[in-house]
Amino acid sequence: MTVALFASAPGHMCFAPMSYKEPTPQRPAKSTTEPKLPKQSRKKSESGLKAQPSQALYAGLSLEAKARAAVVNAFVNSPVELTTVFQVKSIIGFGSNGVVLAAKNMTLEGAPATVAIKIIYKAEPSLNAPTPSEIDAFRTLSGTFNIPLITQYVADWQDANHFYLVSQIFGSNWEAASPLAFGDSFKPLAFKLTHEDKTTRFVFPFSSGSSDLWSWSQAHRAHMFKTENHSFLPTEPVKHIVKQMATALSQMHAQGYYHGDVKIENCLVRGSDDADRPTIRLTDFGHAKKVDMPISSYGTQDVSPPEFLFDSPYDRASLDGTKADIFALGLVLYVLLNSDGELPAAVGAIRARMVGYEALLARDGGRYPFDAIPDLDESAWELMNGMCQVDPSKRMSIEDILAHPWLA
Repeated sequence: MTVALFASAPGHMCFAPMSYKEPTPQRPAKSTTEPKLPKQSRKKSESGLKAQPSQALYAGLSLEAKARAAVVNAFVNSPVELTTVFQVKSIIGFGSNGVVLAAKNMTLEGAPATVAIKIIYKAEPSLNAPTPSEIDAFRTLSGTFNIPLITQYVADWQDANHFYLVSQIFGSNWEAASPLAFGDSFKPLAFKLTHEDKTTRFVFPFSSGSSDLWSWSQAHRAHMFKTENHSFLPTEPVKHIVKQMATALSQMHAQGYYHGDVKIENCLVRGSDDADRPTIRLTDFGHAKKVDMPISSYGTQDVSPPEFLFDSPYDRASLDGTKADIFALGLVLYVLLNSDGELPAAVGAIRARMVGYEALLARDGGRYPFDAIPDLDESAWELMNGMCQVDPSKRMSIEDILAHPWLA
């Protein structure tokens, strides 16, 4: 049948326009391997079955343990979607608010053959929770506006404990290209699931993510150190990546949204025949909002602009999320251009509240205190300093960034 765009009742799957073959309704599944959770988190549901954990009930677990528990729970609560509509192949990333699966598309005609399924942890169990802003923003930006430099929306649904966001899978496996640059790998996730009186054993490779810009930079730094005995990235692909990121942000801003969490982990990178021209997609819209909505904090503290610091003179209701995106993109550029891939040393002092907005503004004409990068040309410094001005009103516009000669 043909499913209308974004039309779904709570607890039902929502699709972009495409042909969908409805699976036969089946009973919920149960896993023979229950996640190990703190005793206080185990609750009874109204039906007498154990309610599976949501984000609040994952308290005390590491990010990895939380991700492993969530995947098992997802198969228990959404077995048809994860085994029939889509067929999960591996775990390809996890973070504080969710875990991402790679899967094969089994039923959706016109959708990508392989997809990424993000399991988003709910604050508390509910089958009727409001759709989070991450999904709403992604539907609009990818589905309605069809911005080409963000991943393609495919579908979403929710169950008692999680939201699920299905998108185009994108990026190269940079860990496979340079495994020694990534340290120890994770153990696979293995569990058994009983569904419709049939027990199946699943074993999934488990990764913290290997397709993002951080992974690309790690693999390329390792190559540069091996071949040239230094860890600086080549500038041409860096220019191409940053210009694409700026273009994606320009398109988002033009459609009335800011991203709210620009960082190297939220950019996926795919290699091409021309090593100087990898392609990117912006991802993770958990902090994206309309530009007319107030922004009280930026997504990740370490890349948060100075206007959000404790002594900032700005009213949080008046801050501009698009200006914050520009500052964060400037930090991405700095991380890619320095030799160790780290943020400036000043970030630690800022995090410890040893330095605030007023001190930063009074230093060096309001330029952000970057550490030295040997032999970096003046044009690159001009761009970076313009993007990261402490005073947000003095930062470069996204149009000026795209027109800057260093990115030409």
